[in-house]
Amino acid sequence: MNTIKRISPFFAVLIFASLACGLPAAPSAETQPTETAAQPSVQAEAGEAVLLFTIGIHIEPMGETAQGFSGGKGGDYHQPQFFERQAQDILTVAQLVESHGGHMTVQAQSPFTTVAIESGNTILANLAANGHEIALHFHEDAHMGKNSSALQPLDWCNVLKEEIGYITQATSSPQGGGVTDIRYWSGGNLYVDIYEAAECAGLDVNSDWKNPNTQSTDMSLTGVNPWRPAGGTDGTDFTLFTQNDPNGAIIFLPEGQYDKTDFAASRRSDEAGGDEAYFEYLKESLYASLAAAEPGKVNVFHFTVHPGEFRGDRQDPFGVIERFLAEVVDPLVASGDVQWATFSEMADAYAAIEQ
Repeated sequence: MNTIKRISPFFAVLIFASLACGLPAAPSAETQPTETAAQPSVQAEAGEAVLLFTIGIHIEPMGETAQGFSGGKGGDYHQPQFFERQAQDILTVAQLVESHGGHMTVQAQSPFTTVAIESGNTILANLAANGHEIALHFHEDAHMGKNSSALQPLDWCNVLKEEIGYITQATSSPQGGGVTDIRYWSGGNLYVDIYEAAECAGLDVNSDWKNPNTQSTDMSLTGVNPWRPAGGTDGTDFTLFTQNDPNGAIIFLPEGQYDKTDFAASRRSDEAGGDEAYFEYLKESLYASLAAAEPGKVNVFHFTVHPGEFRGDRQDPFGVIERFLAEVVDPLVASGDVQWATFSEMADAYAAIEQ
């Protein structure tokens, strides 16, 4: 495969400048906080590690997709009231993140994109105009049917391109334009040739790997340092996935220093304590990621939300997200230990300094 390296010079300079400015270091592994631990103290003399941080949004394929398959359960974007409610939830979270100086990577697919196009809704264009990255979330069975794993990479490539095309249309304005540089995707996790198909479609950044059958993530894919996988996985053999190929076309962004395989799915578990407990675990994992961050390397941490998720109390919508940003993330941004970055910005930073 040919290496695709779209490097943002400005962002690369920002990363190098941060590393050169003597920023305070992350806490050591010995002082990694527990559930009841306070925010860790930061020792400047210990090093200069920076952790790039963002929040991703997955927009699920609720209702019939552009390819005529049935999508996710729990709603239908073809129903105007459901679409508008979900769109408003997305905007509310986006504005909340903006108020803390951040930008997200918003990942869309049909039928959300096609309904936005047909109805003239400009939510994705507005998000892009406000600095959020617009990307692709891809549920293969919703776009290619139950036998998607038996299809050829070119078949996948063509459908990926089709979905990217809808994103471009949905982000266009009456004056034209639209987001054409769609680089990041999530999904297709158990298709061994997904990276070949993604490269064909012009994609070069990937993350959020989870086995859709077990709702778990192999621990070999956790950590804070990106790499270029030598190949995909069937969900059992991760040999190629975890092997760095300097000439690989795709940059994989691990989600952080999580310590359990069901970290992505646990947010939906009432047995785990609900929203507050999940965000307490996110805090612990963020601190652990700071402890694992290495000076001179690109270090990343992120988590995913869905439209309407963590809405909580009607009197305090998405308050658990607000508190996490205000109490945990903001102080770390102020100290220079954490910096906001979209997924593509994270990948660009990695491409700028990889050996």
